[in-house]
Amino acid sequence: MNMKSTINRTITHCLLTLLLALAISSCGTVSPPHKPDAADAQQISKAEKLVKQGSYARAADIYWQAAQDAESPVQEQYQLRAAELLIEAGNFPRAYQYLGLINEQNLSFDLIPRKRVAEANIALHEERYADALNYLPQNLVTRAPDYQVAILQLRAIALAGIGNTLESLQTRIQLGSLIKDPVEFAHNQNETWQLLATARAEELDTWSTTDEPILNGWIALAKTKRTPYTSIEQLSFALDEWKANHANHPASENLLTSILEGYQNYFVIPDKIALLLPMTGRYAKIAEVIHAGIKSARELQTDQQYTPEVTLYDTGDDPSQIMYYYNRAVEDGAEFVIGPLKKQAATILAQQTELPIPVLTLNYLAEQQSAPSNLFQFGLLPEDEAIQAAERASLDEHFTAIVLAPVGQWGERLADAFQFRFEELGGVILDTQYYISNETDFSMPLKLALQLDQSEERYRQLRSVLGQNLEFEPRRRQDVDMVFLVASPRTARLLRPQINYYYATDLPVYSTSHVFSGIENISRDRDINGVIYCDIPWLLQPTADHELIREILVLESGEAYQLLPRFAALGIDAYHLPVKLAELAALPYERFNGLTGNLKIRSGNKLYRELNWAQFVNGKPVMLPQLHN
Repeated sequence: MNMKSTINRTITHCLLTLLLALAISSCGTVSPPHKPDAADAQQISKAEKLVKQGSYARAADIYWQAAQDAESPVQEQYQLRAAELLIEAGNFPRAYQYLGLINEQNLSFDLIPRKRVAEANIALHEERYADALNYLPQNLVTRAPDYQVAILQLRAIALAGIGNTLESLQTRIQLGSLIKDPVEFAHNQNETWQLLATARAEELDTWSTTDEPILNGWIALAKTKRTPYTSIEQLSFALDEWKANHANHPASENLLTSILEGYQNYFVIPDKIALLLPMTGRYAKIAEVIHAGIKSARELQTDQQYTPEVTLYDTGDDPSQIMYYYNRAVEDGAEFVIGPLKKQAATILAQQTELPIPVLTLNYLAEQQSAPSNLFQFGLLPEDEAIQAAERASLDEHFTAIVLAPVGQWGERLADAFQFRFEELGGVILDTQYYISNETDFSMPLKLALQLDQSEERYRQLRSVLGQNLEFEPRRRQDVDMVFLVASPRTARLLRPQINYYYATDLPVYSTSHVFSGIENISRDRDINGVIYCDIPWLLQPTADHELIREILVLESGEAYQLLPRFAALGIDAYHLPVKLAELAALPYERFNGLTGNLKIRSGNKLYRELNWAQFVNGKPVMLPQLHN
């Protein structure tokens, strides 16, 4: 999706910069079609020496100055070279300015794609992935053979950026057949493998129906790697079997070796897990559902190697006692701790200089708080959902928004998270209105957000001037193209029809999982038809296996599960994560296909959930295509 901090669609900024440099360097240097005079030649020679020394900005200045004294088409060639060097120097704003001053009518046919490559580089740096693809359409690959590799490299990044992982993979495969340099070939294979790591299991299943043997081989390898094994010998045998079935596949031996080494380095299996949950007190219902999720996951565990003994410790309502329970778990022989649930208790654990055994908290620390290296943070963080709503809206090409959120800290947190990310992606928040949750009439915040109050005031003034009644229909503001709604199911069912009533039927409404109870209720949820929202796979992609787990959950926690279904998924994922955390922490591109989302680790050992998207149609959530992995 479309994020410097998240995407990657799983491309790190460092890797992106490397690829951009590769793409630019593949374009070569300017060779003027005329013979330059001695002074001109001396300056160009000096600039290229600076390029070899890595002084790109100084070289760009020389080229740009030389362009002022040159005539077309040499002037445009020097200008283009200056812009390219500024991109390599990391001065993207100035490079963009230079490119805008180039008269394309004076560029030779072979330099047009070179300018497009430079423009796409800048667009990618600014995470304008759709713009990058517009600069580099598919047909340019065949029309500009000299720039084929550079174009495909950038297209692969841009396609991943808009969430089109399949086309990005296919582009990487095409690249693999063109790249001759062994280092670049290995780099492209690594990128291909990282794309596969970000894919969800259901996506791999769908893609494997294609008739592309190389792609199918990659998918089979990804599935082989994800299969649970009880020993490294089992994995080695499975890889040998894969090689036999895909004898001519381009996947390198080095990659297969790295898969084996990864198993050895990161696959750690705890025999005893301590579960620290407040089974009594204010958070007992949530703890009960999480515990039921963990128990059901253990009962239906298919990996015979991972069958840890799980011991529950009731931490009660007092977070200050958390170190007592943690130390007790260590003394009892625990090798891993899941919990605590309360933020204050997690904060106390994080304040320790070191922790003898790893911890997976079920809440997040304050943003700036540091923690021991073996403390991992996991939970249902609502801000992450607001951030993904901003990214989805941006990818859907919405750029002006109004925000409706409940009065209070929770509503402000989500509104702020959405605004920060939406504006970071180039969007504009036109207005944010806070409503009182327990009311039923939201006319005032809606009129203010949609500027209907201004329309009504204009009508009153006109009626006063003319001294007579006039036909009048309020007109809402026309500069908004979407609404971000923070609301509970009850409030959303009231607010969505009122948004329609106030002349905003055509405005798409985006929200978070909080608009859906998690339990299908067609008659009541018809009132939120059209709302686009993110949610967890547990609720949006149920399978036969899930139904069996649900039966156990209902037996274990009864009504509590019906009220808090997402916390059951949190417990199920928490049970499976201890064997994955080391790999997720070491390899930023790795994902765990969990029931709470496609999970990855960010800085501070924070697990981040990439969610699914759905839209209410006839009172039921209907899955939407995934645009962000």
